[in-house]
Amino acid sequence: MAEEVEKSAEEITKNGEKADEEENTTNGTSKPAAVLVVAEEENEDPKEVTDNLVEIGKLDKNIIRQVEYYFGDNNLSRDKFLIDQISKDEEGWVPLSVLLTFKRLTALSKDPVVIANAMMKSDEGLVEVSEDKTQLRRHPERPIPERNEERRKELMTRTAYVKGFPVDSDMNTLIDYFNAYEKVAHIYMRKYVDKPTKQYKFKGSVFVTFETKEQAENFIEKAEATYNNNKLICKWQEKYLADKREEHKAKNKKKEKKAMEKEEKGGEKIVLPKGAIVYFEGASEDVTREDIREAVEKLGDWEIAYIEFSKGEKSGNIRFSGEGIAEKFLEKLEDKKIKIKDAELELRALSEDEEKIYLAKAVEAMKNRRQLNQKNRKRRSGGHHDRNDEKKQKKTNE
Repeated sequence: MAEEVEKSAEEITKNGEKADEEENTTNGTSKPAAVLVVAEEENEDPKEVTDNLVEIGKLDKNIIRQVEYYFGDNNLSRDKFLIDQISKDEEGWVPLSVLLTFKRLTALSKDPVVIANAMMKSDEGLVEVSEDKTQLRRHPERPIPERNEERRKELMTRTAYVKGFPVDSDMNTLIDYFNAYEKVAHIYMRKYVDKPTKQYKFKGSVFVTFETKEQAENFIEKAEATYNNNKLICKWQEKYLADKREEHKAKNKKKEKKAMEKEEKGGEKIVLPKGAIVYFEGASEDVTREDIREAVEKLGDWEIAYIEFSKGEKSGNIRFSGEGIAEKFLEKLEDKKIKIKDAELELRALSEDEEKIYLAKAVEAMKNRRQLNQKNRKRRSGGHHDRNDEKKQKKTNE
């Protein structure tokens, strides 16, 4: 029935119902005639018409939400495929046939006319529909924001960390949940790699970016959000990341202490993981080791073993704790670059020969440190014995 109504509305538009077109014009594009006109002509039962209107309204809303997500600031700035499609047309039009290769959109409708008509009802002004209803584009007066450090910080001021969703939740479930709040611009599902299955699985937590800081603040500090009667953990993304950094620092200190104790015992062969070293260059004079660690940890739960770098240097190395992590980390970066303060660092994995040389030097340095620690431990131990002997001798003399 929904398809029949859409087709009838389109026929009315073609037959020259100009008054209806003028009343439904948004941003210079004409909307189809109101669906109620079709109902009058067909003399349908009012209840049936109402039911159909609700169904069509929900479908249109879901289509608008999905398409505007594709063309939205957060997605489009990193969607290489869609950016490439936009660049193929001088005016930025993307054929609906291309968009209908996207699974989430085709799950809503495979009919380009239905999608075009739905988008003409949007009042957001983000996406335009071509006159022949075969193409869409982002509004020319809404340029894509540049991805830089300033933009990243601005996004963080209106992004929340939310935890407590069932791990079997999907994106549609989350979208439906956050529809109750005004107004969510982007939802990022936090996932991890399940080692037994080697598949990405949902952690039960998300990063949610709102349109404004005030909307984010209302959600985090006033909403007292719940899901299935369970209270959700809500905090600013910046606060969450700061807490995680402190947590990682505490873990790293414990690991370093254990490693030191293990090395001091001696006898254990030092074996460092392969494929775990990333070389970087382009650091500015004010970049510190902690700045690099913070930037890396923001991109994922990477365990950093050591950062070979001192403030003022232009280049250095990041050594991860796990084997093969270097390439996995680099896959997360756009063009293998990362912005830290005003500097753009270029990164790459060490070649096999470079890695051999680096690991040999690292192992040698660790051995030297082990020997030094053992020597210092013996000195401390010997010093205690000497002082104890002096005390005993003094007591005997008395």
